[in-house]
Amino acid sequence: MNPGTAQTWCQIAIVFGIIFTALATYGSYHFDKKAKVIENKKQQENQQIITSKLDEVLESTGNENRTKLLEKYPAGYVLFGVDLLNTRTTFLFPRKSDLSKEYEFDWNNVEIEKLEPNLLTILMPNIRYKPLDTRIMGCTLPIPRRPLGKEIRHPIKWRDERHIIFYELLKDDNQQLIFVIGFRKTE
Repeated sequence: MNPGTAQTWCQIAIVFGIIFTALATYGSYHFDKKAKVIENKKQQENQQIITSKLDEVLESTGNENRTKLLEKYPAGYVLFGVDLLNTRTTFLFPRKSDLSKEYEFDWNNVEIEKLEPNLLTILMPNIRYKPLDTRIMGCTLPIPRRPLGKEIRHPIKWRDERHIIFYELLKDDNQQLIFVIGFRKTE
C-alpha cells in the first residue's frame, strides 16, 4: 500500500472516530437524562407507597392518623412497627422535618429490649445533640403497655434545647406493636 492511500485510510478512521465519539457523548447525555427521569418517578412512587402504608398502619391503630400525629408532634415524628413474633422493628416511617439541623439520629438500633405483660422496654436510637456535641447511646426507655396513647417524655434534657422528645405506644395487640417517637418545640 502506498503512503498516500494509507494516509487517506487513517484520515477516514479519524473521521469515523470523531463521529462515534460524538454519538457516544450524545447517547450518554440522552440516556443519563432518561435515567434521572425514571429515578425521580420511582422516588415519587415509593413516597406514595410509603404514605399509603403509613395511612394503613395508622388506621390499624384505630384512633390515629397523620393529621393527629402532626398536631401532637409538629416538629416531626418517626413511626415504628414491631412484629411480635420476632420482637424486632420491621419498618419505620419518618416524617421529614428540620430536626436534622440540631439532632443526628441512628435509627438502625431501635428495637424491643424487653416485652412484659405491662411494660415495653425500647432500645432508643442513638442521638447526637449537635449544638453541644452531646450523645445519648444505648439508652432504654420503659413504656407502659396500658393505657395506649400515653406520652412518655424522654428523660434527658439538654441545655438550651429547642425540642422535646416523646415516646408513645399507638397499637398493642397479639401480632403487632406500633410506637412513635415524636418531637415538639419547647415552650
